[in-house]
Amino acid sequence: MPRGVADHAMLPSYLGLSVSNEVSAMPAAQPTDAQRKEFLDACVAANPGLDAGPSQRIRCIGWDQETSETIVQLVIAGEKVGTFSLPWLHATNPDLKPEIGEYIIQTTFDGVPKALLQTTALELVTFKDIDESYTALDGPGVRDLKVWQGVHTKHWNGLLEPHGKTVEADMPVVVERFVCVYPKA
Repeated sequence: MPRGVADHAMLPSYLGLSVSNEVSAMPAAQPTDAQRKEFLDACVAANPGLDAGPSQRIRCIGWDQETSETIVQLVIAGEKVGTFSLPWLHATNPDLKPEIGEYIIQTTFDGVPKALLQTTALELVTFKDIDESYTALDGPGVRDLKVWQGVHTKHWNGLLEPHGKTVEADMPVVVERFVCVYPKA
């Protein structure tokens, strides 16, 4: 069984993608067990000896099909090698908490598995300490610090609102570095 539910991030509209004001909790669909098995079989065929374990976290980054397709292509190409999450949200959904060494099945919004990632490093920093050395891990469209702050503030405020919180300068942020195991660019 896959662990967790999907994560989401937002990109600015200047990438040619429409920006929604809504924040989704999960993609329109999760991969079926058959899709997951077929995808993992392809991963192992391409990487003999790969042991992704009995469960993987399922993650979709993007608020619609077009955005999630764009982001997964950046991940596969090695243009996006990290992501960011909030311990405040892990407290309410522990399955979203990243772990070093874990495997993640990156899906598109429709739940189709597209990439197998492995978390290689985690670092806890405050929001105010995020600088260009961290934003460089993200996709090209959000590497500029001001753009990154704007996109993530809007996205995280939407996720934090039901918990009575908002983005704060001293808020803890988990910086997750990953590698794309399959497919290889």
